[in-house]
Amino acid sequence: MRRLILRFAILLTVSATAAAPVAAGDPGHDRGADVLNRATRQAASASGSPTPLIADNFALLGHANLGGGVPNGDVFFYDHGGSVGKYAYVGTWSAQCTGQGAKIVDVNDPTSPKWIGFVGARMGSSNEDVVVVRIGTRDVLGIGVQFCGRRGADGLALFDVTDPTHPTELSFVPTGTGVHELDLVVREDGTALALLATPFSEFVDQYFGTSFGGEFRIVDITDPTAPVEVSDWGIINDSDLEIQGSPIGLEVSSSFQGLPGFFAAHYAHSVRAADGGMTAYVSYWDGGILKFDISIPSEPAYLGRTIYPLGSSGDGHSMTPYQVGDTRYILQNDEDFQTLPDVLATSSATGATQYYAFQMPYAPALLTAGGQSKSGEVFDAGDGCQASDYAGAAGKIALVDTVDPFYVGIVPGWTIPCRIGDQILFAAQAGADSLLSNLVSPDNAYLFGAGSVNFRVLAATGTALEIFQISDIDEMADGIRAGLAGGAVTVTLIAEVPSWGYLRVFAETAADEWTQVGSFTGAPHAYGEHPTPPGSWSIHNTEVNGNRAYSAWYSNGIVALNLDNPVAPVMVGQFVPDTSKRHANSLGTGPAEVWGVAIDPATGIVYASDMRTGLWIVQPTGPAAATP
Repeated sequence: MRRLILRFAILLTVSATAAAPVAAGDPGHDRGADVLNRATRQAASASGSPTPLIADNFALLGHANLGGGVPNGDVFFYDHGGSVGKYAYVGTWSAQCTGQGAKIVDVNDPTSPKWIGFVGARMGSSNEDVVVVRIGTRDVLGIGVQFCGRRGADGLALFDVTDPTHPTELSFVPTGTGVHELDLVVREDGTALALLATPFSEFVDQYFGTSFGGEFRIVDITDPTAPVEVSDWGIINDSDLEIQGSPIGLEVSSSFQGLPGFFAAHYAHSVRAADGGMTAYVSYWDGGILKFDISIPSEPAYLGRTIYPLGSSGDGHSMTPYQVGDTRYILQNDEDFQTLPDVLATSSATGATQYYAFQMPYAPALLTAGGQSKSGEVFDAGDGCQASDYAGAAGKIALVDTVDPFYVGIVPGWTIPCRIGDQILFAAQAGADSLLSNLVSPDNAYLFGAGSVNFRVLAATGTALEIFQISDIDEMADGIRAGLAGGAVTVTLIAEVPSWGYLRVFAETAADEWTQVGSFTGAPHAYGEHPTPPGSWSIHNTEVNGNRAYSAWYSNGIVALNLDNPVAPVMVGQFVPDTSKRHANSLGTGPAEVWGVAIDPATGIVYASDMRTGLWIVQPTGPAAATP
C-alpha cells in the first residue's frame, strides 16, 4: 500500500507545487491506483470455492446481480415516499476503474428488485460510498469520488434523485485527496452538512508541499447546487494526540506512525454524524474513533477517542453509535487483514516496558498462536550490511538497523545502505536464531521487503529464522544497546491471539479516552485461528435496528448480533449469499465478500451488497429479528 501512495505522490509532484495545488481531475493527479484498498483488493482476489447459501434466522427475499464489469461497493437504503417509494443505492469499487458510478435499484417489491441504471459515471474514478438525504424539496444523493485513473477526479458529487429514474447532477466539490467515506445530515433548522473523510491529504502536504489541509472535512450543502466547504481537521496539524501504544508518549507527526499490523497508519477513513448533526465520529484507523462537537461547523472541537488495548493492531474502519439509557456505546469495526498474531517485545535492558513488534509473514519460522514466545540473547550487528557484521551471532537474536526504503525520493538525501533481504540472508548464514530489525524511519514497523529476499538461497541455509521488526522511534533498540555496554541483554517476544478484524465495544465516559468494555469475536474464522480457510474473515460495516446489529463481515456474509447486553454481543443469525457461477460478476467465483448492509427501519428488511454477486435482500427471523 505504501508503494501505491509513493507512486501517487511522485506523480503529484510533477504537476503540483506548494503555491499551486493540483485541482482534482488533472491528468497528473494520480492517486496511486486506489491507495486505500489493499484490504478490498485482497478480498476481491480471495481464492477458494464459491460459498453456498446460508440462511440461519434469515429469509431470502430477493436478489439483483447488478451486472458485470465492476465490483460492488457500499449500499444505502432510502424511502423516497409517495409514489416513488423505496430504492437501494449501491456504490462501485475501483478494481477495474470503470468509473461507472453508483447503481440504482428499485426495491418497492423486495422479492423482485429492479436495477434501473447508474448515476455519477465519472471516467477514471471510484464511487464506493453513497448516502441519500432530504434537503428542502429534493432527495439528494452524495457520492464519495476517488481518483483511480489518469482522467479521474477526487471529491464529493451531489445528485438530485427525487426522481431516481432521472437523476441530475447538482454540483461537484473537488478535494485534495479522494473522498473515501462520507455522511450527509440535515439538522432540525434545515442546515445540511456533508462530512467527508479524505485520507492522506496530510501526508501529501507534509512531504510534497501542497496545502490540501486536514482529512476530516465539513461542507455546508444546504444549497446543494452551491456547496461551501467550512472546515477541515487533521490529526497531525490540529492535535497533540499521541500514537496509541507509544511507550514514550510520542505525538502523531507522520501518517504512517500506526500500530504494527495489517496497515500501520493514521488517516481519516470514514465519518458518521450523530445527535441530529451536532456530533461527528471520525474513524482514524490506528488513532481510534475520534468524536467531535460540530455544533459550529466551522470550528469542529475534538472531544475524545477510543483507545486500543496494548497489543492490538488498530485498523479502526468505521463505527456505529448505540444508545442505552444515558450510556452511549461505540460499536467499532476493525478491518484487519493480517491474521498473524501481533507481538509485544520486552528486554532485560528496558525492564517491564512493552514495545510493539511486527513479524514478517514471509519468515521461515513464525509465532502463530497466542502465548507463543521467542526469547534469546541479543547480538548487535549494527547496520548489518556485511556478512562480517554477524560474526558471533550464532544462536542469538541479531539486532540490525533497517532503513525504511519508502522515503527514498521523498525525504531529501534519504538512502538505504542495504536491503532487509541482505540482512536476513546474512543472519541466516551466520546461524542467528532470529532477526530483530530496528526500522529507522519517521514511522512504525510495517510489512515490506519480501521482494528483496532471495528465498532460494535462504532455504538452502536450512534456517528456521524468525524475523521481527521494532520501531526506532520507540527507542527500544537504543535501550538494548545501552544495556549491552554493561553485559548481556535478553529479548523476549510474545505473540497475542491471532485474528482478523472484529467488533470492539467502547462506552463513552466523561474522560477523553475511552477503553474497551466488550467485543464480539465469535464469527467463524475471525479469531484465534491461523491459518484460516480461503476467504476474507474480517468485519467491515455494522448497522443497528433496535436491539439487533447486522454486520457486513466479508466472507461471513451478514452476522446478526443480539445487543441486549451491549458489552457482550451474542451471534443470533447469519446470512451468506450464494456466490456460485450463476450469480458471479467480473470478479469471478469465490467466497462471499459482503461489503455493506443497510436497513429498512419500517420493515426490518436488511439489504446487503456483495462485491461479487450484487444486492441481496433478506428478512431477519426468529432471534435475528429486532424486538421492541
